[in-house]
Amino acid sequence: MVFGCFLGAPLLAQEAGQPEKKEPKGRHAWFVYTAVPEGLENPVTVMHGKDFSQILLSKLSPSDPIKIPADGIIRIVRKVANPADPAKPEYITLAQAIVPETVGQALIVLMPVAKNVKGLLFQSKVQDLNALKGGDAMFLNMTTLKVGVELGEAKILIEPGQVKIHNPLGTAKSVSLPIRLSYFHPERQEWAMITASTVALYSTRREMCIFNWDAQFNRIDYESITLPVTP
Repeated sequence: MVFGCFLGAPLLAQEAGQPEKKEPKGRHAWFVYTAVPEGLENPVTVMHGKDFSQILLSKLSPSDPIKIPADGIIRIVRKVANPADPAKPEYITLAQAIVPETVGQALIVLMPVAKNVKGLLFQSKVQDLNALKGGDAMFLNMTTLKVGVELGEAKILIEPGQVKIHNPLGTAKSVSLPIRLSYFHPERQEWAMITASTVALYSTRREMCIFNWDAQFNRIDYESITLPVTP
């Protein structure tokens, strides 16, 4: 298996001759997902304040941005018929995230959940994009197991639900390092490798690796995202 989020060829890095994309002014949020629940329509409908937006979800790159409302509440919803008043459809909530007032640029990570009595299809995790600098690698552990990352000489332990950020660049503009991802097997009481590779980190990019549980194959999986650093 190849560790996709740190390959030498960037997923979202600026290509030569293309105009730079500047981040929109004001508070905005982007979406990514780790998997799509069965039956979910994509693009999805996002309710933010009194506004509705159609957003295409992706695993490899963030969605288009949407404005964060004053209350910080963002919902993915599905329109359903209203028998009492057909002219006024109702909406059921499939996912909800609350962006803190202190976060101006948010990435909302969506992860499928088992059957939920409230009808939710995703759990959500809000990450502050302004906390990620050029060259940073963020590791987000959304499992119930301990995850270990060996990046070059650094050994990073990520507890369940924890986020760790590491930047090995120093004053360099790029670096290539060996990387090994592992998790602590609760039954065998030993570390088991997820994958190993060689990675490339650049000062013009921010990397995210999201660890999640794959119920189908009963193992830890991961999703990777590359975010460019925009002026």
